[in-house]
Amino acid sequence: MISIIDLKSDKMKTVLLSYLIDNDSPYYLGTTKPSIKPNKQIKMGDDYNTFNLSVGNHCGTHIDAPKHFIDKSKGISDYDIEELIFYQPLVLERPKRSNELLEVKDLSDLDLKGYDCILFRTGFGKYRDENRDKYLTQNPGISLETIQWLRENHKNIRCLGIDSISISRYDDDEYAKKTHLAAFINDDNYGKPLLLIEDLNLTRIPKTKNSLNKLVIVPWNINGIDSAPCNVIATIK
Repeated sequence: MISIIDLKSDKMKTVLLSYLIDNDSPYYLGTTKPSIKPNKQIKMGDDYNTFNLSVGNHCGTHIDAPKHFIDKSKGISDYDIEELIFYQPLVLERPKRSNELLEVKDLSDLDLKGYDCILFRTGFGKYRDENRDKYLTQNPGISLETIQWLRENHKNIRCLGIDSISISRYDDDEYAKKTHLAAFINDDNYGKPLLLIEDLNLTRIPKTKNSLNKLVIVPWNINGIDSAPCNVIATIK
């Protein structure tokens, strides 16, 4: 029998790592600016409230699936919910300046055995509100070599996330394509294709070692799309 004391000591805190979407939400330049407009409104004499939404599927906190760059691969709606639950997630504190990439050397001295999801906290999320142009056009990312190294040497990892607008630096389309393809391609030398979470809010996670207990990703439930805005729910030890 579990005592009341045991229950209290094992209690987990649940936090949301996704940003709310509104008309001012950041979106990757070249995609669709979000628009949320009232339709029916009680204050205008209507009997109920409704809204019209126009939101690109790469707006705000969102998850990229392989179909984003490989047309015949899995879209996010093809994933079973069990594939979107991570029981051994890890937050890595890796401060990065404008346009810097997360390199293999940032990870190679770590024991990543057993982890199934890595969230990179670069600290760049602070610019999301205080300097939007910098957040959108000077973001740090993950290098092509790091993606390849992780997939080849740590096949247990199924998901990567970052607190910037994209895993790819702005205005380098060819490199961005190569990096995403490295994450998504099926290859006998690699583990399963990765999922990628971008524009994460990692400020709610304590800066203590192995603070995450579980991570659950809940994408918008829309059939046929490549990727989707999502709620990212974490439990903290």
